[in-house]
Amino acid sequence: MVSPRGFEGGSALQTRVAASLALLALALGASGVAARAQVMPVARVYSVDMSGAQFFQLGGSCARTMTPGLAVILGGIASGGLKPVEAVEQLDLHLKAIRDYVEENHGRLKLLERVRTVLTPPPNRTEREAPFQVVQRLQAEFAADAPVDRILQRLIELGLDRFGDNVTNANGGRREAVIVFRFEDFDAELRDLQKECTANAWKDWCATQPAATDCSAEPPASLQTQVFTVRSAEKLLRPEGGAQYWQFAYTAAQRSGEPLELMDNVTVHLNGTIMLTHRVDKTP
Repeated sequence: MVSPRGFEGGSALQTRVAASLALLALALGASGVAARAQVMPVARVYSVDMSGAQFFQLGGSCARTMTPGLAVILGGIASGGLKPVEAVEQLDLHLKAIRDYVEENHGRLKLLERVRTVLTPPPNRTEREAPFQVVQRLQAEFAADAPVDRILQRLIELGLDRFGDNVTNANGGRREAVIVFRFEDFDAELRDLQKECTANAWKDWCATQPAATDCSAEPPASLQTQVFTVRSAEKLLRPEGGAQYWQFAYTAAQRSGEPLELMDNVTVHLNGTIMLTHRVDKTP
């Protein structure tokens, strides 16, 4: 227990505790569901403030199986002309055909940036190339189980000629991922996973307390999250190359981690570990 000075003003001690817990939670997360048996003792008092309130560290783990709901085709259309208006008109014709086809297949077309470029040929160049070019970046979203290869082929026939996110670079030799798979509401999935971890931590803590302890069936809203970490059980292929575990970390001070994006329609197993602070006020 700390001295009667309590939480050293509150924020300083909490910051140090959060940092220590973050390192511990990351280590625990690596072991997946088995981490539940290794979390910190759930009944240890780590501080008492000037009012006599006790602060407990609670630890718990959880797991969830997730499958992507969307298949997304990434790419764009480029159209050239002697004049800007000509290039735009040609581009819009391609876009209309693509939009109609996407809607016929129960998809959704999202238009992103439209880039306008002009080519200034060198003086010694004899061949004629349309000086104006307009490039429209787009994403076509479909259900994850849609026949994406057939759809992609038809989109190419309708004018899709840029692939991946770097649609302004038409001359590079690097291969780009043209289809990715996403979760429809990944943040909601993580919130549900965090609630499950919190419920498990509360249940474990209550199991260590005397029968007279006020333990409600649901975790109290006053529980404060110190560290919440998530890690995939399997290595996942990344759009930028290579395979690695996907990891997410959340503390009271910051949140890190990009939404999970997959290269194929595969099931992912996520393991979570959470550390919480529980305040128990002094009984009069």
